[in-house]
This record gives sequence, C-alpha cells and structure tokens, in this order.
Amino acid sequence: MKTRILGAVLGIAALSGLLVASPAQARDGVSSARVSNPDRAGAGYAQTTVDFVNRKKVIFRNFKVRDICPADNHGVRARIEWIHTDGTRGYGAWKKDTSCGSHGTNFGNFVRTGSKSIKFVYVRVCISNKRGQHLVCKDGKWRRNQYV
Repeated sequence: MKTRILGAVLGIAALSGLLVASPAQARDGVSSARVSNPDRAGAGYAQTTVDFVNRKKVIFRNFKVRDICPADNHGVRARIEWIHTDGTRGYGAWKKDTSCGSHGTNFGNFVRTGSKSIKFVYVRVCISNKRGQHLVCKDGKWRRNQYV
C-alpha cells in the first residue's frame, strides 16, 4: 500500500514538473506579420525568431522581409519594435525588400541590448510608396520577455 501511494505521489510530482512552463518554453518564438495593399494586389511579409537572453538582451534570428507583389510598384519595409517595462518604446532600423522574389530578403541576426528592461517585442511590416511613405502597416505577434 505504501509503495503504491509513494509511486502515485512521485508520478504526479513528475507530471506536474513537466507541465510547468520553463522560460525557454514560455515566450520565445516567432513573430510574423502580413500586410495587404488595400488599393491593389500585392502584400508584404516579415518574420523573425525571438530569443530572450535576460531582462535587457534579446536575439532576433533570421529577420526576413518579403515583398509579395504582382508589380504593384510598392515596396515593403519592416522593423523590429519593443516596449520597455516603463512603457517607453524602441525600434530597430527599417529593412526593405523590393525584389518581388519568392524568398524575400534575410537580414540575418540582430542583438538588442540596452539599459532598460524589455517587456515585449514584435515585428512591424508596412507597404510603402516610392517616397517611403507608409500606406498601411501591421504588427506581428507580441512576444513577452519571460525574465521580467
């Protein structure tokens, strides 16, 4: 009887440990967004994989921007944005793709380290005209920093 109870308790404890989200499981992952041109055919897409290292450091892997266009004469611009724990916002440089290719442009990896703690990160993708004015933008899924 004691062996069964002990076995059941250990089994429940082991399963409970598996169900609790660890920092690596909880909130790292992909942030992506797709935006469509309201006036014409064509669209844009941006994606990055988010890896939080600590409260102030984030690695963005394989930041891709893709112009999905049937010759609509609009470029696609995207950037990575973040919100600090104090509510202020920050953002990276705009990256653009105008090639209408099937794979877009991969801008590689970026590391963001600052003096303020980062609470959320996401990608923003916009369709822009030739002068760089944004016609329409969309935000990707917000990823929450599990260390704050």
